[in-house]
Amino acid sequence: MGFFQRRKYRKIGNSLLEAAEKVELYRRDLLSAEALSQQRAAAEALRKKLAEPFVLEQFEPALNQLHDVLVKNGGQIYPVSTGTDYTEMIIMAAIVAGGIRSFFLQPFKIPTNSMWPTYNGMTAEVRQPSEPIPNLVTQTAQVVQWTWTYAIPAEASGEVGIPINIRRYGDGSVEYSLRPKSRDVGTGLFGLGIMRSAVDKVEIVVGQDVQVVSVPADFGMDGVLLRTFYPDIARLPMRRQDQDRWHAVIQAAAKDNRIKNGPLGPMLLTGRSVNRGQLLLNFDIKTGDMLFVDRVSYYFRQPERGETFVFRTNNIPGLNDRFDNPSQNYFVKRLVGVPGDRLKVNEKGQLIINGQVGQTPEPLAMNNRQDVEHGYYGYLAENGGDRYAIPLTDEHLVTDQHYFAMGDNSANSFDSRGWGEVPAMDVVGRPLFILHPFTNHWGPAK
Repeated sequence: MGFFQRRKYRKIGNSLLEAAEKVELYRRDLLSAEALSQQRAAAEALRKKLAEPFVLEQFEPALNQLHDVLVKNGGQIYPVSTGTDYTEMIIMAAIVAGGIRSFFLQPFKIPTNSMWPTYNGMTAEVRQPSEPIPNLVTQTAQVVQWTWTYAIPAEASGEVGIPINIRRYGDGSVEYSLRPKSRDVGTGLFGLGIMRSAVDKVEIVVGQDVQVVSVPADFGMDGVLLRTFYPDIARLPMRRQDQDRWHAVIQAAAKDNRIKNGPLGPMLLTGRSVNRGQLLLNFDIKTGDMLFVDRVSYYFRQPERGETFVFRTNNIPGLNDRFDNPSQNYFVKRLVGVPGDRLKVNEKGQLIINGQVGQTPEPLAMNNRQDVEHGYYGYLAENGGDRYAIPLTDEHLVTDQHYFAMGDNSANSFDSRGWGEVPAMDVVGRPLFILHPFTNHWGPAK
């Protein structure tokens, strides 16, 4: 008998011994003492033959004897059906994957642009309505990169208006803001009601009709409207980015008497008209970076200032909902302050850490020198929040067992300035590798 045949028989023998151990482990309390004794004797006989020089005439009877005993004793465990085999394999794979996710690496999707341009949340590539839509082949290829095309035709004819809110104060001053979007549950994958997720509904006025555009929740639709109807202003390098750009648009519209009443109340007239069926909006949504989070390193060391880190939010009262239910989200921010650090943002938009302008890591330094060309606009001392807010207009001392978190996109980041510090016990890990999409961000996380 050749070498490969002998190896095959030995492999079968070892598999039978493994099956015998499993049957005894799972069915020991169901088997009689005699049946269990026969199985152990047959297993020991086969084990001895495996240790001896291979002789088929002696090995095969020992193999068959253990097989016959296992058929009687095995129940659902032996012989193993193909279905059982696959089920066990799937269960074990799920257990291993769960263990890896819980203790080593966890996939994490960047939901918003609070860390832009270091990490991308949902971003948009905006085309003018008159520009061509990507063809079907291009759109199909873009799906691999998690990019989705939105070519939205007008449902009516007339001038396009953007609904706004007007707030008047006792001193005669007036404050304008874009009308907030509403949130709903989408129709699911291909409109079939499966894999449903939250969507934001944005209202646009066309003539005297209201058209509703649905986009994924937390997507920056205000930026799409700005780049569609006011592309020149959208390019201006302003500290609060789109907030300041919209302020400039609305102030100019008020001066030029282009704020009128419409079907939803006050609206900003864009000066652009469309006919029914013509494209109203033409843009792509690029979904956020998917990265692996290293959950191991912080078992052996403390998080360090300057690192990006992922944390739970259920113990941050400033993120509770309006019914005071804890948040169940995970956030990723930059850790800019460890316990005992003194933090402040000065008039130049620089983050001062313990009396010094922060110089590391590179994204922090780029914000401090306002490297607008690469998307870093500097820091703001505050950006929303209520009684839990910690504005950095005055120096703040980071408390014990807590960290101070800020987004690299300071103007568009709701962070520790708005909802308070991060409890050390809720830190999950640090971004390790951006695995999708395949853009210039792909590779080791910054």
